[in-house]
Amino acid sequence: MHSGVHPLAGYRETGGGEAKVTDKKAPNRHLETVMTQAAVTNKGLAARVRAEAARSGLNISPDHTSVKRWLDGGHPHEDTIRCIATALGTKLGRVVTFDEIGFGSTAAGTSIDLAQDAVLFPASPSRATDVLDSLTAADMTDDSAVNSTPWDPTPVPSVITGYLFSAPNWQDTLGVPNGGHDGLAGRIRATVRTLVDLDFRYGGGHSRRLLLAYWRAEIVPALRGARGETASRAIYAAAADAAAMLGWSAYDAGHHGAAQRYYTQGLRLARDAGDALMGAKILSNLSHQANYLGNFNEAVHFARAAQSTMLGLKSRTVSSMALAMEARALASLGDARGSGTALNRAEREFALRVEAEDPEWIAYFDALELAGEAAHCFRELGQAQKTQLFAAQAIDLQLTPARTQSFINIVHAEGALAAGNLDEAVTLATRSVELAGSVQSSRQLRYLTDFCKTLAAGRHLDHPSVRDLAEGLILKDRALAAHLR
Repeated sequence: MHSGVHPLAGYRETGGGEAKVTDKKAPNRHLETVMTQAAVTNKGLAARVRAEAARSGLNISPDHTSVKRWLDGGHPHEDTIRCIATALGTKLGRVVTFDEIGFGSTAAGTSIDLAQDAVLFPASPSRATDVLDSLTAADMTDDSAVNSTPWDPTPVPSVITGYLFSAPNWQDTLGVPNGGHDGLAGRIRATVRTLVDLDFRYGGGHSRRLLLAYWRAEIVPALRGARGETASRAIYAAAADAAAMLGWSAYDAGHHGAAQRYYTQGLRLARDAGDALMGAKILSNLSHQANYLGNFNEAVHFARAAQSTMLGLKSRTVSSMALAMEARALASLGDARGSGTALNRAEREFALRVEAEDPEWIAYFDALELAGEAAHCFRELGQAQKTQLFAAQAIDLQLTPARTQSFINIVHAEGALAAGNLDEAVTLATRSVELAGSVQSSRQLRYLTDFCKTLAAGRHLDHPSVRDLAEGLILKDRALAAHLR
């Protein structure tokens, strides 16, 4: 029940980046205990917090009297709490949680509006960490504030400009993080690659909960406990990779608002990691999602922003992927010339690629994948023959995952149907259903649904092969099969 008391009643701002208690509070024995373990005095902790704040680019300047107020029960602002935990953790050589120092309820992200705040480009990686912590916690409980939130086109321009023009919290003396396989960052990347493989095989609905649990158990503590510029940037880069995966799995599971928010927060981590290739990946994923949802102009903007991040970088494969996203968005807008130009550029970039220059995560984008992107473009442009040609080139029965084959078979089926080959189209669609098996992917169901609607619109429901397809679909999804009744 709402008490009618403002949540900040009893506090007033002080010059040290903190909130001073005016009502009497219980002493913070948790903080006192950890300070004793760390063997730091009030003056010592204040100095360490100031140093941590300066390293993080925060204007926080507590002194020994500030520390006394914290010990007496005062609650600093969230940025200050973060600096206290990091400073004590550095002294102790381990991660110190907010709960451990008595500030758990204050810093647990309760002030974050997941619908409004999480869709905005965050001001700092620590803010992105807090938002992602709250977002994953809500997502794990299937909170409707996350899973029912729609995709929002309004912040797209500010997200793009925020990523392209915000300053990272470090001086560029180290270059791009190598994404190596040593230490904590390497373990995060290896885990993400394993989950990506599961996603390719079984869909985002399968891998999403595994990644949510891993994020909360391992990645959040790593982000909050990262110390030193080199280690911090490596962990930011690995966490951005994981955030991109969270976004993609949410997207594939049909949780579009959540996906958009994971991507947006991941962009901040990629920015502070100095990992422009990962930034290009996340922007391209946002383009892919925007295009899927019918926000075609936003999809073009995201794809072009992804290309902007590639200037001066070597990975031709990532560049080709970003160009393919632009081609798909322009095709959806009916711009055949623009789409063709972007697709030709994507093919030229791909032909010049040097695999040794590519990040590990782009390994999936091979010649088959590029052909699949072309097939999608020509499907949107209504060019049936080219759709079929490139769809046929997009599948290798030995190399292409069954889930990807399922998508491409539907695109091929739509091309065959547009060319007047009903039996071939239904055969391809039936094969798609078989390949999908137990895949948990809302996108795969959407592809099948759209194809079934096209069959119905073409008055093909009485054809024997279509009736057979309908019978087969009943076992998979009765609502889907209803489109063929």
